Amino acid sequence: MTSMMIPCKIICLDDSNRPNDIPISKWIKRNEIYTLIRIDKMNMQNGELGFELEEIDLSDCFPYTRFAAYRFGVLINPKSEVEEKELELAL
Repeated sequence: MTSMMIPCKIICLDDSNRPNDIPISKWIKRNEIYTLIRIDKMNMQNGELGFELEEIDLSDCFPYTRFAAYRFGVLINPKSEVEEKELELAL
């Protein structure tokens, strides 16, 4: 499988077990919404699928270049999810 571009909104479901090589400032946060820009195999993690996010650049965190796909859920209607999040933050 080659990498492919597919921009869509995803939500972090699992932010546990951050590798020490990824700074906290570049780590995903549970219930945060991100933009998925690329899916690719992570060869150093037994070919597991990895997600590249628009909001976080991991290029200086080698060998960690993507986040494991199991950590996220795909949003069916991202606009309403984003609007709900904004309302929560406003309260």
